[in-house]
Amino acid sequence: MALGSYKQQTAVQDAEALRIGSVKLEIAPYGGAYVNVGALRGATHKESWTDVEVKSDNAGILDEGITGHMVEVNGEWFEINIANLGIAFAGIGTASTVAAIPVSITDEAVVLDDYDLAEFLYKNGDASEVASIVVADAAVAVITYVRDCDYVVVTKADGHTAIARAYPTVIEGTDVTKIAVDNAGKTYTLSNGVWDKTPAIGDHITFAGFAEAGNNGVKTVTASTDTVITVDEACTTEAEGETITSTMGGIADGATVYADYEYTPLASKTYTTGGKTSKSALQIRMTNYDIDGKEWVMLIHKAYIGDGINLVFPADDDRNPMPCPVKFIGKLDSTRTSGDQLFNIIDSQDTT
Repeated sequence: MALGSYKQQTAVQDAEALRIGSVKLEIAPYGGAYVNVGALRGATHKESWTDVEVKSDNAGILDEGITGHMVEVNGEWFEINIANLGIAFAGIGTASTVAAIPVSITDEAVVLDDYDLAEFLYKNGDASEVASIVVADAAVAVITYVRDCDYVVVTKADGHTAIARAYPTVIEGTDVTKIAVDNAGKTYTLSNGVWDKTPAIGDHITFAGFAEAGNNGVKTVTASTDTVITVDEACTTEAEGETITSTMGGIADGATVYADYEYTPLASKTYTTGGKTSKSALQIRMTNYDIDGKEWVMLIHKAYIGDGINLVFPADDDRNPMPCPVKFIGKLDSTRTSGDQLFNIIDSQDTT
């Protein structure tokens, strides 16, 4: 054989089993929602145990097993976030915030497409829903919209408050030709059965299908019974017979609405520790994504922080951010089925 020559001994058997790239590390209070801890370096996941042998005096080893089954997660954490420290070191340390003076926002223009969420520009420092939300059709309001009738409010995972058009609830979807309008009383009356949805005072209803144009469009409810809806806007007397659609909500698809609200930024964030002696249980999730976005997930069912905060500040001319080494120790979760008490791996990458 010539010096330096070689023979390829095998070939890749399963290319999708080659794991490439890093992981996203998330932590959660035990049974709670996961938080992405952000930039990480050198993440590791190491399972270990202590071997146990049952020996006899005259027949060798009778049985072999393990004890102290555990998993250790290590890495260098770069985004040293006070809130995340409070989660990771829960039971030992506590994260808290100090609110600043509330700020009022007036007439922030928000475009509501389809039923998609549109977030406000500003958020509360504690990631809660902003206060005193008022949504109108214009800066000088003609219609002030009603929450959970015209629009819904959601607080997103990043702490931003967002709104969306409420999905339209049908007022009457059965006897759609049985609705008459009376101009004098400004009433819409159902002559058969009862409304599928009886609106509340102040709700907005969008009517369509009437021959008289003034009976269509957005109407504001001033009174309602099982069969009669009274509105604030003018209407025209019209007999039943037309096929009518009637839905809760008065915001059209693609409309620009104007929001007033109050948000409270933070003056500071604080992490305090010392004096507590028990750790709180956590859950750890490590996720690797391939180029197609498919996941390899390692989920540790019950873990505890394994070491304290250790910060080594770099020199001023070192442009690398300061790392915070972090270690979690996963232990058996006895509330789970035997054989599934430490961690599991879920693979959606190698599925062909």
